[in-house]
Amino acid sequence: MDWEMLGEHALPREMHLLVSSMSARGRAIEVGPAVVRTLRAGGWKVTVSVTTPEDTPRKIAAASRAPFVAALGGDGYLSAVAQGVHDSDAVFIPMPGGRGNDLCRALGVSHDPFARAHEVAAFGVDTGDSADLEAHIRDIDGVWVRDEDGCDKLVLGIVAVGYEARANEMANASWFRSGPMAYAYGAFAAFATFKERPFRAVIDGKDRDLTGWVASVSNSGCSGGGIRMVPSSDLEDGTMELFHIGRASKRTALAALTQIVVKRNADHPLVTIEPVHEVTFTEPAGVKAWADGDPIASIPCTMRVAQGVVRMLA
Repeated sequence: MDWEMLGEHALPREMHLLVSSMSARGRAIEVGPAVVRTLRAGGWKVTVSVTTPEDTPRKIAAASRAPFVAALGGDGYLSAVAQGVHDSDAVFIPMPGGRGNDLCRALGVSHDPFARAHEVAAFGVDTGDSADLEAHIRDIDGVWVRDEDGCDKLVLGIVAVGYEARANEMANASWFRSGPMAYAYGAFAAFATFKERPFRAVIDGKDRDLTGWVASVSNSGCSGGGIRMVPSSDLEDGTMELFHIGRASKRTALAALTQIVVKRNADHPLVTIEPVHEVTFTEPAGVKAWADGDPIASIPCTMRVAQGVVRMLA
């Protein structure tokens, strides 16, 4: 970095980068050194914290004094760090280091960690004119998920119960490091044993029967390493979308799910999508809800819009 060419008032911007030791079976750790070198070459002053399963990324992010807090890991990890940033005045920078990297896909930034590092490196120097930087900072919505114990967790992607949650669980347990491959495996492995479930929910104050195969609440609309489950989802529109695949024979459901997973297209007659602001799953009790590759809560649980919950450099 040639500081003389940038002027006497040029200063490096400070970033606290949290790196997951677990995402994609160690992928974030593997790419981390190259990502940090690229960021520092762009002028960033980078402090790194590698987190282990014993750490709480949300608390580390909330306690950071850096004006920019970044997370390198999977989508669930990014959501946890973003919740910590919400509790501070920092700007959040998502860095893809997982299998699916669906948040970055939904944001329209690179889902490759090295390419994303180059994107972010371009903002590493404060020359006194922040117009270019501000143009890339967005107030992003999320979903507050309240579990049965009354604890709130932030999700930036999709919260699912039913078949989609089971597919996430199977994909998470697989050894595939590619998001699309892992999700394809999980989707078809889950189908072998899954049956439609009698889900019930209160949606914006009204009781609903959501019996069927899939019931999910979307913020980003993207899952499974690039499947646009809900093309109408907008990260800045102040609403969520309810995605539902209802009662159907196994053969009919298979046709819809194959189109979604293989053709990566959720436009099927069996699929219904509607805007919502608050959803409480009430039955069946004890069934796990999954979000972005991680278990997030058990039924009963409530999802509500978190409008403009985090300032993000995208």
